[in-house]
Amino acid sequence: MRTIPLLLLALTPSLSLAQGSATKDFLADWERDRTAVLAYIAAMPDSATGYRPTPGVRTFAEQFDHIVSTNLDVAAIALKGLKAAPSLGDSAVYLHNKAALQRYAVATYDSFLDALKAATPAQLARPVAMYGQPPQPAGRLATLSLEHSVWTLGQVVPYLRLNGVTPPAYRMPF
Repeated sequence: MRTIPLLLLALTPSLSLAQGSATKDFLADWERDRTAVLAYIAAMPDSATGYRPTPGVRTFAEQFDHIVSTNLDVAAIALKGLKAAPSLGDSAVYLHNKAALQRYAVATYDSFLDALKAATPAQLARPVAMYGQPPQPAGRLATLSLEHSVWTLGQVVPYLRLNGVTPPAYRMPF
């Protein structure tokens, strides 16, 4: 018997495949995630975008590229049915410039949210294989992308603290 992570059980009801569209709560969760990601980027000093707490881990900017590029992939491939995500920024720039990183993050969230809002029931239910994993409904991939974003955002807390920055407060809807 396959078990489902508790977090996934908590998030999955937010996506209404029976009604064929993302629910208001799920969209609000994505908007809250977007706000949190942008607040974390804004909190870090400009001089620390290349900071890594230890050799072999992603830099601060690379962590955010990892979050938002995954969201962009899910929007393009899973929700829109494209073969690849569009280029919305130049990594040679946004990995070294906080303002460019923020612009890239905004563009990727805009793309994701637009794709999610426009997704039809068929698009949300369509099985999609990504990242070498078995095909899963596109709606589930959107849920997993949100989980991935929150998980990775938590990994960035030490980056901020080690640079003398208090992480922005997390804003739960209750």
